[in-house]
Order: sequence, then C-alpha cells, then structure tokens
Amino acid sequence: MTGIAERLAAILDPNSRGQGARLFGWLHLAATSVGLAAMILDTLPAPPIGDPVLNAIMAGVWGFFLLEGAARLFVAPLQAQGGTDAPTRARLLHLRSTEGLIDLLAVLAPGLALAAGLAVDDVRLFCAVWALKYIRYSVGLGLMLRVLRQARASLLSVLTVFFVVLLLAATLAYIFERKAQPEAFGSIPAAMWWAIVSLTTTGYGDAVPQTLWGRLLAGVAMMGGIAVFALWAGILATAFAEELRRRTFLRTWDLVVKVPFFQEVGAGVIADIVQRLRPLELPKGALLFRRGQRGDCMYFIVEGSITIDIQPQPIRLVAGQFFGEIALVTGGPRTASASAAEPTQLLVLDIADFRELASRRPELVKAIEVEAKRRLDENAAAAAMAALRRTGAGDG
Repeated sequence: MTGIAERLAAILDPNSRGQGARLFGWLHLAATSVGLAAMILDTLPAPPIGDPVLNAIMAGVWGFFLLEGAARLFVAPLQAQGGTDAPTRARLLHLRSTEGLIDLLAVLAPGLALAAGLAVDDVRLFCAVWALKYIRYSVGLGLMLRVLRQARASLLSVLTVFFVVLLLAATLAYIFERKAQPEAFGSIPAAMWWAIVSLTTTGYGDAVPQTLWGRLLAGVAMMGGIAVFALWAGILATAFAEELRRRTFLRTWDLVVKVPFFQEVGAGVIADIVQRLRPLELPKGALLFRRGQRGDCMYFIVEGSITIDIQPQPIRLVAGQFFGEIALVTGGPRTASASAAEPTQLLVLDIADFRELASRRPELVKAIEVEAKRRLDENAAAAAMAALRRTGAGDG
C-alpha cells in the first residue's frame, strides 16, 4: 500500500519531472479548460452544444476534481516535511494551505450551490472558481501568489492609505458639490463613486465637479491616486524580483550540489558560486559550440552527457564533469566542438564571472586551472601520437 501511495504522490507532485506527473499535469490543465469552456458556452443564448452535453462535461470535470482532491488528501502525509508529520495533522495542514483550499473550493462551491436549491443555470456559474486550479500548474501564477503573500503587510498599509484618501476626497466632494449637483454628490456614499473614479484616474465623466474647489479637489485626488498606485507597483515589482531571485538561487543551488567538484568546497563557496552560475538545458543532439569559436564560458554537467569532438578520438563527458575551461584559462579559441549526447542539464560560468571568482576564490579557480593544464597535456600527447602514426603509415 505504501508503494502505491508513493507512486501516486509522485504523479500528483507538480514539481516532479517524471512522465506520469507530466501527463497528469496536462490532464489537469485540459480538464480545467474544458470545464470553464463549458460554463462559458452555457451562458450563450444559443450554445453550440446542448444543455445535456454541457451538464455532462461539467459533472465529469467536477468528479475529476473530487477524485483529485481525495487523492491529494490521501498522499498529504508523504508530502509534508518528508512524511514526518502524523497523518491527520498532515492532512489538516494540506487543507489549510492555499492549494488545499482551492481544491476544497472547486468541489464544494458547485456542490453547496446545488444543495442550496439554486437553479441549475446559477449553479453552473459557481464553476468559475475552477479558474483557480490553474495556479498549481502555472509557475507564473504560483509565483505571483507567493509575492502577494510575502508583501501583504506593505500592500495592506498602502490600501489603508488609499481608503483614507478615498474617504477624505468623497467627504470634501460632498461638501463642495452637494448643492450644485445633489444627484451626483448628494451623499458621501454617492460621492465615493466619483472619488474612486478620480483616484484610479479612470475618468468616466459621468460625475464632474462644477465648483472651483471641487475641480481643485479633483486634480489633487488624481495626483494622489497616481502616487498610491505607484507605491503598489513598486512594492509588487520589488517583491516579485526578490522572489524570482530566491527561486533562481534555490534552483541553481540544487543543481550545484549535484556536481561532485563542488561537494567538498563548503557552503560559503557554494553560495558564492551559485550567484554566478546559470542553468542551461540542451536537447539531444544540440550543438553547444564549435571548434575555433571564442571561448567565453565553461560548463558543469549536472545531468546527461556531452560529446567533445576532439582529435584523434571524440570523448564523452558525463554528469559531475566540467569542460570549456581551457579557452577561459588560455584565452584562445575553442579547441574542439561540443554537443549533447542526450538531454542534458548544464551550469554555465561566464568569463567575467570566472575572472571575478579568481580574485575571490583562488583555490577553486586553481583546481580548474590544474584540470585545464592536464587536458592540454593530454590533447598535446594525443596529437603527437596521431602525428607519429601518420608518419609511420607514410614511411611504410
């Protein structure tokens, strides 16, 4: 039973690179899209598909989400902190998480609406919550959700400022315009509509101040609205950049620790290296560089293998090895061509970062230079041997 649960957990893991997880991810996105499309088509006066078919589609998608939610609840103990939590606690924590709440809402919203006795047409509209299901398999949406969660304190502070400015603008507009335009500014709630339109600089024109003080207030309100939204944009941009940097750092760190060359240098050195390396994925057969090209990068193999087309005999480098360092050390062109023998994951070190690393971590660069010298000697010996063989063949 444990083996089945582990396989199911691997399939349901959105971060897994296994074939089963990828197929389920595509199935999840397809079910969500089909369910939302059925809900949208149902609102047309004359939908191209009959109501029975649309009902069947939405019922099928709802059933799929029900089974998915139950399966995720079942495997929650295996995915919570390495499976160390008690099963009941792990499942409760899953239900309290953002993804767990979305799974619960996707199932309960249409079901509760139907149980409440709403008309079928109204029940279908509750399926709009299925759009939230995109978050789990969308890197961008998930990233934005984490950004909003981390920046919520700052965003709420600016929201408070916005509400204060909104209330003051509506109150002053009521004072200045209530006699001139009682239909638009006859109360503070009525004036709030104008204040919102002005602060957001939307400017519908359905309510325009007529008095001098009202127009001055409108100008100040529009400038204040621009300032408030600039604050929001700055907070979101900063938080997004920080989250993206953190995500890239963690991903690169996970790749770096897989390379044996870095496993004995210590966490401090790894942290320094991670900031200078960038991941690169190559499909099978992809050409990385050609002989004679300018060498401006060196590469560390995380997964897969690389074929180095060097004379007299091509060699194959596997995960854990690095290459391309000769051109960086000597400053000359590439001495061989390199291509991916299979789907390969690399880490790339640029020449500028290599030189900066040389000043900060000389012991690490010295090890790279030693390897470069060893390969140069091997290449020279192989070339000399090939030349002797050709000479011997000519004399014969």
